[in-house]
Amino acid sequence: MKSSQRLTYALLSEALGQRGLIDSQRLHLALQSSVQGLTPFPEVLVNEGLIGDWELARMVCELFGLPFLPVDIASPAEEARAGLDLDFLRAHRLVPLQRFGSLLVLAMPAVVPSEVLAALAAQHELQILPVVGTVQSNNLWLQEKLPVEVAPALPGGEDDWSNLFDEGDAAVLMDLQSEPLEPLEQDVLREEPDEAA
Repeated sequence: MKSSQRLTYALLSEALGQRGLIDSQRLHLALQSSVQGLTPFPEVLVNEGLIGDWELARMVCELFGLPFLPVDIASPAEEARAGLDLDFLRAHRLVPLQRFGSLLVLAMPAVVPSEVLAALAAQHELQILPVVGTVQSNNLWLQEKLPVEVAPALPGGEDDWSNLFDEGDAAVLMDLQSEPLEPLEQDVLREEPDEAA
């Protein structure tokens, strides 16, 4: 990693509070929300409107001494993600930009903890070069290029779902055709006499 400091959400939170960019109580709540939920801390900050996406990225660059290279400036190479754990990338909002042998250039959504980068490096035997991206551009790229596949609601896929209604209609028609129709009573067919006549 290029940065001499460990990347942590706590250090980012402390720096944002010290510079008076976000109220310390709101930072604490955002950090707790991130730890308890599945949303990374930078995404909580941006989504809650506590800081702008670009402002957060600038702050991370200054704090950790990392370069700024969002995906809307540097187009990710398709081969950079080959063989990587896509669920891991989605969970941490990471976008692989380029791969040079065993070196992977990875755009973070502002910042992710060092442990996350170390886990990815160990899992794939790579050396990670993290760069600072933005929360929104990383999320947009992931939604477009690595969408989450949703399993069908019923076993067998969409065809079974549409066949369910066809089979139901057919069963109702079979029941109707198998029952003999009862003759209509004469009273039902007879019109009421006109009282005025």
